[in-house]
Amino acid sequence: MKFIGNKLNSEYLEIFLPGPSVEVDSVKAAIAYGGGDSKLLENCLKHKRRLDIWMRYDHTVPVKIPLLRKLLTHVGQNIFCYQVPDILHAKVIWWQGYGAYIGSANMTDRAWYSNIEAGLFLSDDDLYHHDMHAQLENFFDGLQNLKEVFPLTKEIIDELEQIQVLRRPEHDLDAKAKQKRSIPEFDSLLSVDKVSAKNRKKDAFQKEWHEALSYLRDIAERVVNYRPVWVNADTPPAWQADQFLHAYYYNHVRDGHSYPFEELYQRNNSNPADALNAELGWWKGLKEPPSSEDVNFEVNAPFIKRALAKDKIDQLGLYDFRLLCGYTHATLEHVKKVSLSMFGIADTTSMSVDERINFFADWLWQQKTQKGLHVKDVLKEVLFGGSDASMWERLYRYGREGGYGLPHYGLNSLAEVIGWARPEVVPPRNGRTSKALRALGYNVKIY
Repeated sequence: MKFIGNKLNSEYLEIFLPGPSVEVDSVKAAIAYGGGDSKLLENCLKHKRRLDIWMRYDHTVPVKIPLLRKLLTHVGQNIFCYQVPDILHAKVIWWQGYGAYIGSANMTDRAWYSNIEAGLFLSDDDLYHHDMHAQLENFFDGLQNLKEVFPLTKEIIDELEQIQVLRRPEHDLDAKAKQKRSIPEFDSLLSVDKVSAKNRKKDAFQKEWHEALSYLRDIAERVVNYRPVWVNADTPPAWQADQFLHAYYYNHVRDGHSYPFEELYQRNNSNPADALNAELGWWKGLKEPPSSEDVNFEVNAPFIKRALAKDKIDQLGLYDFRLLCGYTHATLEHVKKVSLSMFGIADTTSMSVDERINFFADWLWQQKTQKGLHVKDVLKEVLFGGSDASMWERLYRYGREGGYGLPHYGLNSLAEVIGWARPEVVPPRNGRTSKALRALGYNVKIY
Protein backbone atom coordinates (compact mmCIF):
# COMPACT_ATOMS: atom_id res chain seq x y z
CA MET A 1 0.00 0.00 0.00
CA LYS A 2 1.33 3.43 -0.94
CA PHE A 3 0.16 6.92 -0.04
CA ILE A 4 0.10 9.20 -3.11
CA GLY A 5 0.56 12.87 -2.28
CA ASN A 6 2.33 14.11 -5.42
CA LYS A 7 5.17 16.51 -4.66
CA LEU A 8 4.55 16.44 -0.90
CA ASN A 9 5.93 12.89 -0.70
CA SER A 10 7.25 12.36 -4.26
CA GLU A 11 4.69 9.61 -4.93
CA TYR A 12 2.79 10.21 -8.15
CA LEU A 13 -0.04 8.18 -9.66
CA GLU A 14 1.84 7.81 -12.95
CA ILE A 15 4.50 5.74 -11.15
CA PHE A 16 1.91 3.04 -10.52
CA LEU A 17 0.67 2.66 -14.09
CA PRO A 18 1.24 -1.03 -14.94
CA GLY A 19 3.83 -1.79 -17.60
CA PRO A 20 3.72 -4.36 -20.41
CA SER A 21 4.88 -7.29 -18.26
CA VAL A 22 1.93 -6.96 -15.87
CA GLU A 23 -1.10 -9.10 -16.69
CA VAL A 24 -4.16 -6.88 -16.25
CA ASP A 25 -7.57 -8.41 -16.96
CA SER A 26 -9.25 -5.06 -17.62
CA VAL A 27 -9.40 -1.55 -16.20
CA LYS A 28 -12.43 0.04 -14.55
CA ALA A 29 -12.45 3.67 -13.47
CA ALA A 30 -14.90 6.14 -12.00
CA ILE A 31 -13.48 9.66 -12.30
CA ALA A 32 -15.72 12.70 -12.09
CA TYR A 33 -13.66 15.34 -13.89
CA GLY A 34 -11.18 15.16 -16.74
CA GLY A 35 -9.16 17.12 -19.25
CA GLY A 36 -5.75 17.37 -20.87
CA ASP A 37 -3.62 14.39 -21.82
CA SER A 38 -4.77 11.25 -20.04
CA LYS A 39 -1.93 8.97 -18.97
CA LEU A 40 -4.51 6.38 -17.94
CA LEU A 41 -6.03 6.29 -21.43
CA GLU A 42 -2.59 6.25 -23.08
CA ASN A 43 -1.49 3.34 -20.89
CA CYS A 44 -4.58 1.30 -21.76
CA LEU A 45 -4.21 1.94 -25.48
CA LYS A 46 -0.47 1.23 -25.47
CA HIS A 47 -0.86 -2.13 -23.72
CA LYS A 48 -4.19 -3.09 -25.35
CA ARG A 49 -6.19 -3.10 -22.13
CA ARG A 50 -9.93 -2.62 -22.04
CA LEU A 51 -10.99 0.50 -20.16
CA ASP A 52 -14.51 1.04 -18.85
CA ILE A 53 -14.71 4.53 -17.38
CA TRP A 54 -17.63 6.35 -15.76
CA MET A 55 -17.41 10.16 -15.82
CA ARG A 56 -19.67 12.98 -14.72
CA TYR A 57 -22.24 14.68 -16.97
CA ASP A 58 -23.82 18.05 -16.15
CA HIS A 59 -24.25 21.54 -17.57
CA THR A 60 -20.89 22.72 -16.19
CA VAL A 61 -19.14 20.38 -18.67
CA PRO A 62 -17.01 18.61 -16.05
CA VAL A 63 -15.05 16.62 -18.64
CA LYS A 64 -13.29 18.63 -21.33
CA ILE A 65 -14.56 18.16 -24.87
CA PRO A 66 -11.19 17.08 -26.38
CA LEU A 67 -10.92 14.25 -23.82
CA LEU A 68 -14.48 13.11 -24.50
CA ARG A 69 -13.77 13.06 -28.24
CA LYS A 70 -10.60 11.08 -27.64
CA LEU A 71 -12.46 8.54 -25.51
CA LEU A 72 -15.17 8.14 -28.14
CA THR A 73 -12.65 7.83 -30.97
CA HIS A 74 -11.08 4.77 -29.38
CA VAL A 75 -14.21 2.65 -28.91
CA GLY A 76 -12.74 0.27 -31.49
CA GLN A 77 -9.73 -0.18 -29.19
CA ASN A 78 -11.95 -1.26 -26.25
CA ILE A 79 -12.31 2.14 -24.62
CA PHE A 80 -15.85 2.60 -23.27
CA CYS A 81 -17.01 5.77 -21.54
CA TYR A 82 -20.28 6.10 -19.63
CA GLN A 83 -21.85 9.31 -18.33
CA VAL A 84 -23.27 9.66 -14.80
CA PRO A 85 -25.55 12.68 -14.43
CA ASP A 86 -24.73 15.21 -11.70
CA ILE A 87 -23.85 13.12 -8.64
CA LEU A 88 -20.63 11.29 -9.54
CA HIS A 89 -17.70 12.57 -7.47
CA ALA A 90 -15.59 9.40 -7.21
CA LYS A 91 -11.92 8.98 -8.12
CA VAL A 92 -11.27 5.26 -8.37
CA ILE A 93 -9.16 3.25 -10.83
CA TRP A 94 -9.10 -0.55 -10.64
CA TRP A 95 -6.56 -2.44 -12.71
CA GLN A 96 -8.03 -5.92 -12.27
CA GLY A 97 -5.30 -8.36 -11.31
CA TYR A 98 -2.82 -5.58 -10.44
CA GLY A 99 -4.23 -3.07 -7.95
CA ALA A 100 -6.40 -0.01 -7.40
CA TYR A 101 -6.13 3.73 -6.75
CA ILE A 102 -8.68 5.36 -4.46
CA GLY A 103 -8.20 9.03 -3.71
CA SER A 104 -8.87 12.61 -4.73
CA ALA A 105 -7.19 12.84 -8.15
CA ASN A 106 -9.32 13.54 -11.19
CA MET A 107 -8.25 12.72 -14.74
CA THR A 108 -6.30 15.95 -15.27
CA ASP A 109 -2.63 16.87 -15.56
CA ARG A 110 -2.87 19.09 -12.47
CA ALA A 111 -4.37 16.30 -10.38
CA TRP A 112 -1.70 13.81 -11.43
CA TYR A 113 1.31 16.10 -11.06
CA SER A 114 0.99 19.55 -9.45
CA ASN A 115 -2.07 19.62 -7.19
CA ILE A 116 -1.94 18.63 -3.55
CA GLU A 117 -3.86 15.35 -3.76
CA ALA A 118 -4.31 12.50 -1.30
CA GLY A 119 -4.91 8.90 -2.25
CA LEU A 120 -3.90 5.30 -1.80
CA PHE A 121 -2.58 2.75 -4.26
CA LEU A 122 -3.47 -0.74 -3.08
CA SER A 123 -1.75 -3.69 -4.73
CA ASP A 124 -3.74 -6.80 -5.61
CA ASP A 125 -2.36 -8.35 -2.41
CA ASP A 126 -3.68 -5.40 -0.41
CA LEU A 127 -7.10 -5.77 -2.02
CA TYR A 128 -7.22 -9.45 -1.09
CA HIS A 129 -6.02 -8.74 2.44
CA HIS A 130 -8.80 -6.20 3.00
CA ASP A 131 -11.43 -8.24 1.11
CA MET A 132 -11.93 -5.41 -1.37
CA HIS A 133 -12.24 -7.26 -4.68
CA ALA A 134 -15.92 -7.99 -4.13
CA GLN A 135 -16.50 -4.45 -2.84
CA LEU A 136 -14.94 -2.91 -5.96
CA GLU A 137 -16.89 -5.32 -8.14
CA ASN A 138 -20.11 -4.29 -6.40
CA PHE A 139 -19.24 -0.60 -6.79
CA PHE A 140 -18.70 -0.84 -10.54
CA ASP A 141 -21.64 -3.21 -11.04
CA GLY A 142 -23.75 -0.64 -9.21
CA LEU A 143 -22.62 2.08 -11.60
CA GLN A 144 -23.22 -0.13 -14.62
CA ASN A 145 -26.75 -1.00 -13.49
CA LEU A 146 -27.91 2.55 -12.71
CA LYS A 147 -30.74 3.30 -15.09
CA GLU A 148 -29.70 6.97 -15.17
CA VAL A 149 -26.26 6.13 -16.63
CA PHE A 150 -25.85 6.33 -20.40
CA PRO A 151 -23.00 5.74 -22.89
CA LEU A 152 -20.99 8.58 -24.34
CA THR A 153 -22.10 9.40 -27.89
CA LYS A 154 -21.33 12.00 -30.55
CA GLU A 155 -24.70 13.61 -29.83
CA ILE A 156 -23.83 14.09 -26.15
CA ILE A 157 -20.48 15.63 -27.05
CA ASP A 158 -22.13 18.01 -29.51
CA GLU A 159 -24.65 18.99 -26.84
CA LEU A 160 -21.93 19.63 -24.25
CA GLU A 161 -20.01 21.69 -26.77
CA GLN A 162 -23.05 23.96 -27.21
CA ILE A 163 -23.47 24.17 -23.43
CA GLN A 164 -19.82 25.12 -23.07
CA VAL A 165 -20.39 28.19 -25.21
CA LEU A 166 -23.05 29.33 -22.76
CA ARG A 167 -20.54 29.21 -19.91
CA ARG A 168 -18.85 32.36 -21.15
CA PRO A 169 -19.21 35.30 -18.72
CA GLU A 170 -21.55 37.26 -20.96
CA HIS A 171 -24.19 34.52 -20.78
CA ASP A 172 -26.58 33.44 -18.06
CA LEU A 173 -25.03 30.08 -17.16
CA ASP A 174 -27.72 28.24 -15.23
CA ALA A 175 -30.79 29.39 -17.08
CA LYS A 176 -29.54 28.76 -20.61
CA ALA A 177 -27.09 25.91 -20.02
CA LYS A 178 -29.62 23.80 -18.18
CA GLN A 179 -32.11 24.30 -20.99
CA LYS A 180 -29.65 22.68 -23.40
CA ARG A 181 -29.45 19.47 -21.35
CA SER A 182 -31.05 16.45 -22.95
CA ILE A 183 -30.63 14.40 -19.77
CA PRO A 184 -32.69 15.36 -16.69
CA GLU A 185 -30.89 16.33 -13.49
CA PHE A 186 -30.20 13.44 -11.14
CA ASP A 187 -30.04 14.44 -7.49
CA SER A 188 -29.92 11.38 -5.24
CA LEU A 189 -29.45 7.63 -4.81
CA LEU A 190 -31.28 7.62 -1.49
CA SER A 191 -34.17 5.61 -2.91
CA VAL A 192 -32.02 2.59 -3.88
CA ASP A 193 -33.35 -0.61 -2.27
CA LYS A 194 -30.39 -2.57 -0.91
CA VAL A 195 -32.29 -5.87 -0.88
CA SER A 196 -33.40 -5.41 -4.48
CA ALA A 197 -29.85 -4.47 -5.49
CA LYS A 198 -28.52 -7.65 -3.86
CA ASN A 199 -31.11 -9.76 -5.65
CA ARG A 200 -30.32 -8.09 -8.97
CA LYS A 201 -26.65 -9.02 -8.58
CA LYS A 202 -27.53 -12.63 -7.90
CA ASP A 203 -29.97 -12.73 -10.82
CA ALA A 204 -27.35 -11.19 -13.11
CA PHE A 205 -24.82 -13.80 -12.01
CA GLN A 206 -27.27 -16.63 -12.69
CA LYS A 207 -28.06 -15.31 -16.17
CA GLU A 208 -24.41 -14.80 -17.15
CA TRP A 209 -23.32 -18.10 -15.63
CA HIS A 210 -25.84 -20.15 -17.54
CA GLU A 211 -25.12 -18.33 -20.79
CA ALA A 212 -21.41 -19.12 -20.39
CA LEU A 213 -22.22 -22.73 -19.51
CA SER A 214 -24.20 -23.03 -22.73
CA TYR A 215 -21.13 -21.91 -24.70
CA LEU A 216 -18.85 -24.32 -22.84
CA ARG A 217 -21.25 -27.24 -23.27
CA ASP A 218 -21.53 -26.52 -26.98
CA ILE A 219 -17.73 -26.53 -27.28
CA ALA A 220 -17.60 -29.78 -25.26
CA GLU A 221 -20.03 -31.45 -27.68
CA ARG A 222 -17.98 -30.34 -30.67
CA VAL A 223 -14.43 -30.73 -29.40
CA VAL A 224 -14.67 -34.54 -29.22
CA ASN A 225 -14.76 -34.56 -33.03
CA TYR A 226 -11.51 -32.58 -33.08
CA ARG A 227 -9.59 -34.71 -30.59
CA PRO A 228 -5.80 -34.67 -31.16
CA VAL A 229 -4.07 -38.04 -31.36
CA TRP A 230 -2.53 -37.67 -27.88
CA VAL A 231 -5.89 -37.21 -26.11
CA ASN A 232 -7.52 -40.46 -24.91
CA ALA A 233 -10.98 -41.13 -26.28
CA ASP A 234 -12.44 -41.61 -22.79
CA THR A 235 -11.39 -38.14 -21.61
CA PRO A 236 -14.57 -36.32 -20.48
CA PRO A 237 -15.71 -33.83 -23.14
CA ALA A 238 -15.90 -31.06 -20.51
CA TRP A 239 -12.21 -31.55 -19.74
CA GLN A 240 -11.35 -31.57 -23.44
CA ALA A 241 -13.21 -28.27 -23.90
CA ASP A 242 -11.33 -26.67 -21.01
CA GLN A 243 -7.90 -27.76 -22.18
CA PHE A 244 -8.64 -26.75 -25.76
CA LEU A 245 -9.40 -23.25 -24.39
CA HIS A 246 -6.27 -23.44 -22.22
CA ALA A 247 -4.09 -24.18 -25.25
CA TYR A 248 -5.79 -21.51 -27.35
CA TYR A 249 -5.33 -18.86 -24.65
CA TYR A 250 -1.65 -19.51 -24.02
CA ASN A 251 -0.66 -20.04 -27.65
CA HIS A 252 -2.94 -17.86 -29.79
CA VAL A 253 -4.16 -15.13 -27.43
CA ARG A 254 -0.85 -14.42 -25.73
CA ASP A 255 1.19 -11.69 -27.41
CA GLY A 256 4.53 -11.41 -25.63
CA HIS A 257 3.77 -10.47 -22.04
CA SER A 258 0.18 -9.40 -22.75
CA TYR A 259 -3.05 -11.25 -23.48
CA PRO A 260 -5.14 -8.91 -25.67
CA PHE A 261 -8.36 -10.93 -25.41
CA GLU A 262 -10.52 -7.81 -25.67
CA GLU A 263 -8.95 -6.90 -28.99
CA LEU A 264 -9.74 -10.39 -30.26
CA TYR A 265 -13.26 -10.09 -28.88
CA GLN A 266 -13.86 -7.03 -31.04
CA ARG A 267 -12.59 -8.96 -34.04
CA ASN A 268 -14.61 -12.13 -33.41
CA ASN A 269 -17.82 -11.10 -31.64
CA SER A 270 -19.78 -10.80 -34.88
CA ASN A 271 -19.08 -14.46 -35.69
CA PRO A 272 -17.75 -16.59 -32.80
CA ALA A 273 -18.61 -19.76 -34.72
CA ASP A 274 -16.03 -19.06 -37.42
CA ALA A 275 -13.35 -18.22 -34.86
CA LEU A 276 -14.13 -21.41 -32.93
CA ASN A 277 -14.03 -23.58 -36.06
CA ALA A 278 -10.62 -22.22 -37.03
CA GLU A 279 -9.18 -22.90 -33.56
CA LEU A 280 -10.72 -26.37 -33.35
CA GLY A 281 -8.99 -27.21 -36.62
CA TRP A 282 -5.69 -26.04 -35.16
CA TRP A 283 -6.30 -28.10 -32.00
CA LYS A 284 -7.05 -31.28 -33.94
CA GLY A 285 -3.83 -31.01 -35.91
CA LEU A 286 -1.55 -30.76 -32.87
CA LYS A 287 0.90 -33.67 -32.73
CA GLU A 288 1.77 -33.00 -29.10
CA PRO A 289 0.37 -30.89 -26.25
CA PRO A 290 1.57 -27.28 -26.59
CA SER A 291 1.10 -26.22 -22.94
CA SER A 292 1.16 -29.34 -20.74
CA GLU A 293 -2.49 -30.17 -21.43
CA ASP A 294 -1.61 -33.88 -21.21
CA VAL A 295 -0.59 -33.44 -17.57
CA ASN A 296 -3.99 -31.97 -16.80
CA PHE A 297 -5.76 -34.81 -18.62
CA GLU A 298 -3.72 -37.66 -17.19
CA VAL A 299 -2.71 -36.46 -13.69
CA ASN A 300 -4.36 -33.33 -12.34
CA ALA A 301 -8.00 -33.72 -13.33
CA PRO A 302 -8.29 -37.46 -12.51
CA PHE A 303 -6.77 -36.84 -9.08
CA ILE A 304 -9.25 -34.05 -8.28
CA LYS A 305 -12.15 -36.19 -9.50
CA ARG A 306 -11.12 -39.08 -7.25
CA ALA A 307 -10.30 -36.93 -4.21
CA LEU A 308 -13.62 -35.05 -4.33
CA ALA A 309 -15.90 -37.98 -5.18
CA LYS A 310 -19.02 -38.05 -3.01
CA ASP A 311 -17.86 -41.14 -1.12
CA LYS A 312 -14.28 -39.84 -0.71
CA ILE A 313 -14.50 -36.15 0.09
CA ASP A 314 -14.92 -36.70 3.84
CA GLN A 315 -11.53 -38.45 3.88
CA LEU A 316 -9.74 -35.53 2.19
CA GLY A 317 -6.59 -34.81 4.18
CA LEU A 318 -4.03 -32.04 4.17
CA TYR A 319 -1.55 -33.86 1.91
CA ASP A 320 -4.17 -34.41 -0.79
CA PHE A 321 -5.46 -30.86 -0.34
CA ARG A 322 -1.97 -29.57 -1.08
CA LEU A 323 -2.03 -31.52 -4.35
CA LEU A 324 -5.53 -30.29 -5.14
CA CYS A 325 -4.42 -26.65 -4.77
CA GLY A 326 -1.39 -27.25 -6.97
CA TYR A 327 -3.50 -29.01 -9.61
CA THR A 328 -6.07 -26.19 -9.79
CA HIS A 329 -4.94 -23.59 -12.32
CA ALA A 330 -6.83 -20.66 -10.74
CA THR A 331 -5.46 -21.40 -7.26
CA LEU A 332 -1.93 -21.92 -8.53
CA GLU A 333 -1.91 -18.66 -10.48
CA HIS A 334 -3.26 -16.78 -7.47
CA VAL A 335 -0.61 -18.21 -5.16
CA LYS A 336 2.15 -17.30 -7.63
CA LYS A 337 1.10 -13.64 -7.49
CA VAL A 338 0.00 -13.12 -3.91
CA SER A 339 2.41 -11.79 -1.31
CA LEU A 340 3.27 -14.32 1.37
CA SER A 341 2.97 -11.54 3.93
CA MET A 342 -0.78 -11.95 3.47
CA PHE A 343 -0.40 -15.27 5.28
CA GLY A 344 1.76 -14.00 8.11
CA ILE A 345 5.33 -14.57 6.92
CA ALA A 346 7.90 -12.35 5.25
CA ASP A 347 8.13 -12.56 1.48
CA THR A 348 11.06 -14.44 0.07
CA THR A 349 12.13 -14.82 -3.51
CA SER A 350 13.82 -18.14 -2.73
CA MET A 351 10.56 -20.01 -2.14
CA SER A 352 9.69 -22.26 -5.08
CA VAL A 353 6.19 -22.48 -6.54
CA ASP A 354 5.71 -25.91 -4.93
CA GLU A 355 6.76 -24.51 -1.55
CA ARG A 356 4.42 -21.56 -1.96
CA ILE A 357 1.44 -23.75 -2.85
CA ASN A 358 2.11 -26.05 0.11
CA PHE A 359 2.39 -23.10 2.45
CA PHE A 360 -0.85 -21.65 1.08
CA ALA A 361 -2.68 -24.99 1.37
CA ASP A 362 -1.52 -25.39 4.96
CA TRP A 363 -2.71 -21.86 5.75
CA LEU A 364 -6.09 -22.30 4.04
CA TRP A 365 -6.58 -25.66 5.78
CA GLN A 366 -6.62 -23.78 9.09
CA GLN A 367 -9.18 -21.15 8.00
CA LYS A 368 -12.91 -21.11 8.69
CA THR A 369 -15.74 -19.15 7.12
CA GLN A 370 -17.72 -16.72 9.26
CA LYS A 371 -20.21 -19.54 9.75
CA GLY A 372 -17.49 -21.91 10.91
CA LEU A 373 -17.05 -24.01 7.78
CA HIS A 374 -13.71 -25.64 6.89
CA VAL A 375 -12.54 -25.65 3.27
CA LYS A 376 -13.54 -29.31 3.02
CA ASP A 377 -17.05 -28.37 4.18
CA VAL A 378 -17.25 -25.61 1.56
CA LEU A 379 -16.18 -27.96 -1.24
CA LYS A 380 -18.65 -30.61 -0.11
CA GLU A 381 -21.47 -28.10 0.12
CA VAL A 382 -20.84 -26.62 -3.35
CA LEU A 383 -20.47 -30.04 -4.97
CA PHE A 384 -23.19 -32.03 -3.21
CA GLY A 385 -25.20 -29.68 -0.97
CA GLY A 386 -28.32 -29.71 -3.12
CA SER A 387 -29.55 -30.43 -6.61
CA ASP A 388 -27.23 -30.25 -9.60
CA ALA A 389 -29.50 -27.55 -11.04
CA SER A 390 -28.87 -25.31 -8.03
CA MET A 391 -25.10 -25.74 -8.03
CA TRP A 392 -24.76 -22.25 -9.50
CA GLU A 393 -26.49 -20.82 -6.41
CA ARG A 394 -24.12 -22.56 -4.01
CA LEU A 395 -21.19 -21.42 -6.13
CA TYR A 396 -22.46 -17.84 -5.92
CA ARG A 397 -22.93 -18.09 -2.16
CA TYR A 398 -19.43 -19.35 -1.39
CA GLY A 399 -17.64 -17.57 -4.22
CA ARG A 400 -19.31 -14.16 -4.39
CA GLU A 401 -21.57 -13.48 -1.43
CA GLY A 402 -20.00 -11.70 1.53
CA GLY A 403 -19.82 -13.63 4.80
CA TYR A 404 -19.91 -17.12 3.30
CA GLY A 405 -16.62 -17.82 1.56
CA LEU A 406 -13.03 -18.41 2.55
CA PRO A 407 -10.27 -15.80 2.11
CA HIS A 408 -8.13 -16.27 -1.02
CA TYR A 409 -10.34 -19.14 -2.25
CA GLY A 410 -12.88 -17.50 -4.47
CA LEU A 411 -15.16 -18.07 -7.39
CA ASN A 412 -12.57 -19.04 -10.01
CA SER A 413 -10.95 -21.71 -7.83
CA LEU A 414 -14.31 -23.19 -6.85
CA ALA A 415 -15.75 -23.07 -10.37
CA GLU A 416 -12.70 -24.80 -11.78
CA VAL A 417 -12.65 -27.50 -9.10
CA ILE A 418 -16.31 -28.47 -9.58
CA GLY A 419 -15.68 -28.93 -13.31
CA TRP A 420 -12.79 -31.32 -12.67
CA ALA A 421 -14.70 -33.16 -9.95
CA ARG A 422 -18.08 -33.38 -11.70
CA PRO A 423 -17.56 -32.86 -15.45
CA GLU A 424 -20.85 -34.60 -16.19
CA VAL A 425 -22.64 -31.63 -14.51
CA VAL A 426 -20.54 -28.57 -15.39
CA PRO A 427 -17.33 -27.91 -17.33
CA PRO A 428 -14.42 -26.30 -15.47
CA ARG A 429 -14.43 -22.51 -15.60
CA ASN A 430 -11.86 -20.04 -14.30
CA GLY A 431 -10.55 -16.63 -15.31
CA ARG A 432 -8.44 -18.11 -18.10
CA THR A 433 -11.48 -20.01 -19.46
CA SER A 434 -13.54 -16.81 -19.53
CA LYS A 435 -10.79 -14.83 -21.26
CA ALA A 436 -10.40 -17.53 -23.91
CA LEU A 437 -14.16 -17.56 -24.54
CA ARG A 438 -14.15 -13.78 -24.80
CA ALA A 439 -11.23 -13.85 -27.24
CA LEU A 440 -13.28 -16.20 -29.44
CA GLY A 441 -16.05 -13.60 -29.47
CA TYR A 442 -18.40 -14.84 -26.75
CA ASN A 443 -19.84 -12.13 -24.52
CA VAL A 444 -18.93 -13.54 -21.11
CA LYS A 445 -17.78 -11.85 -17.91
CA ILE A 446 -14.29 -12.13 -16.43
CA TYR A 447 -14.64 -12.88 -12.71
